[in-house]
Amino acid sequence: MSKHPDYEKYRKQCEEAGRVDFYEHLISEGNNPGFAAMLAMQRPAGAKGTERAFLQGQHHWADDIHVEGARELHRQAKKAGISTQGKKYIGGIGRPTDPMAWVSTQDDVMTALKAKGLSATGGVNYKAPEQEFKGRKRMGDDVVQRFMAQELKNDPALAEKVKKSPKALRNLKEKVINKHSKGKK
Repeated sequence: MSKHPDYEKYRKQCEEAGRVDFYEHLISEGNNPGFAAMLAMQRPAGAKGTERAFLQGQHHWADDIHVEGARELHRQAKKAGISTQGKKYIGGIGRPTDPMAWVSTQDDVMTALKAKGLSATGGVNYKAPEQEFKGRKRMGDDVVQRFMAQELKNDPALAEKVKKSPKALRNLKEKVINKHSKGKK
């Protein structure tokens, strides 16, 4: 007997909810996958990822944070000229002064994620493409100094060179940063 075409889709949802065993039990009793998933997850199957699920509770999102914090978020947005009417602030997207961080639909979230090269899982799922590092390589001075000291300890001839030449010291610093910082040269 072949499985229902939606079996895997609903099985995955139940697996994410930690209810796959109950789902499998309900399927073995002859229930169709949509009904089995609804019973197993105790909510309508496929509700995750819908605009309704995303918007649920959105108008009261600020109730989950301290009153003064919510007031400050709105104050900063208003000062930046952002209308927050019917919108939810998502700090993972940007600061309160960033219009893209104030969203009202899943499409708003997706647009912001794509524009900023961010990934997300949850109400909206998106995996950003790999990006090549374009900025300057940066490391804290203390970290650079620690790696330089290690290099000098391992190579006494280099230590002598560095004592005599400021250029050799600059070259060593550049070598350490290129070797140990993130990004590709």
